[in-house]
Amino acid sequence: METGNLENLVEKVKAIAHGPHADLLEKFIDLLYEKEMEEPEYFSPEDEAAIAEGKAQIARGETIPWEDLKKELGL
Repeated sequence: METGNLENLVEKVKAIAHGPHADLLEKFIDLLYEKEMEEPEYFSPEDEAAIAEGKAQIARGETIPWEDLKKELGL
């Protein structure tokens, strides 16, 4: 974020923090902060193995035409 934009944002936050919606702002900021601090989700070893197998099947030409898959799944 550019400095000018950050300063503008800080001024807006200060104004809201002194107004009738201060509690709502605090809850919203806490929620965003918690999301920012969460560990990113990674694929499980099982997911990674399934992805690798799918890529290997594609590389071997083991694909199912879209129309056949739709029929198989009843779509």
